[in-house]
Amino acid sequence: MKKITLGFSILVASSVFLTSCNKKVTEAPVADTEFQTAIEASFVNTAITDIDMICGFLGENQYPKFVSPAPGSAGTITVINNTSTPQSASITFNNTKCLDGKVRSGNIVMTYSFTDINSNYYRDYGFNGNITLNNYTVDGWLIDDSVSTTVGASRIKNLATAANQTPATTKLRWSIDGYFKFTNVADPSKKMVWLGTMYKTLANTAQLAPTALTAVNWSLAVVNYDGNYKGYTVGDIPYTFSITPENPLVRNYTCSPDKVLGISTTPTVSIINSEYHPIVNGTGTFVTSSKEPRFMDYGTEGAPCDNSGTISIKGISYKVDFWR
Repeated sequence: MKKITLGFSILVASSVFLTSCNKKVTEAPVADTEFQTAIEASFVNTAITDIDMICGFLGENQYPKFVSPAPGSAGTITVINNTSTPQSASITFNNTKCLDGKVRSGNIVMTYSFTDINSNYYRDYGFNGNITLNNYTVDGWLIDDSVSTTVGASRIKNLATAANQTPATTKLRWSIDGYFKFTNVADPSKKMVWLGTMYKTLANTAQLAPTALTAVNWSLAVVNYDGNYKGYTVGDIPYTFSITPENPLVRNYTCSPDKVLGISTTPTVSIINSEYHPIVNGTGTFVTSSKEPRFMDYGTEGAPCDNSGTISIKGISYKVDFWR
């Protein structure tokens, strides 16, 4: 009987041991760290605000300083202002490395009309500018606005509500809308789309445009962007992107992470400052496919002037560098 009892005990112990060995271990969930699609959607939006910035210079009958040829660039740019009806302004790049460090080719044309007889400039009540891009490329991305959509022509509109609006007390504000298709020149299978409406506010209107007769000095401007856009990132992945007026994306044209772009030797030796001005503040919400929403944070007020920020997914924040 003792032998039988001992053998039974060993059998039970073996059974418990084997059961313990075969017990399934629950693996920890893999963290979602896919950032590329959000970064791509941020990149196309920055490119659209660049186009708006160029048109802002042209609409004030000014030379677009930020996209002037960089020292040593073999490319050129040509600016034409046509004062006949309909009025228009255009800029043409010829494989030009610009002061913001980007290489551009092609042509941007802004044809504008007014709903008020006293309107003449981008800052004026009633300004409407229709944008046409002709073979326009930036750093190897062809940006096309010729796709027909329900949005209509790509345009910039001054949102002043009255001709006698006082800039010193009411900030200047514009809308930018349209459909823009991005195609990688080296690999045309890579495409992206920006479709929507953004709103730009000149945050320091009182300083830069205290009266309707004062041209906006964009070199000193701080501009805020809010609104919504959608489209596709590389890989044909649909997305939406939202920015609230309470925490808009901020571009400060007095700061640049790249202090020196190069040195000019004519007519004398001088340092050329960079005119690259990334988004330095604000937040946005990026949603794509079945993934968790991404909360994009470009920095806080007073943060260093750089092209980095954080992407938060399910409450976990990751430091990222955005595309230039």
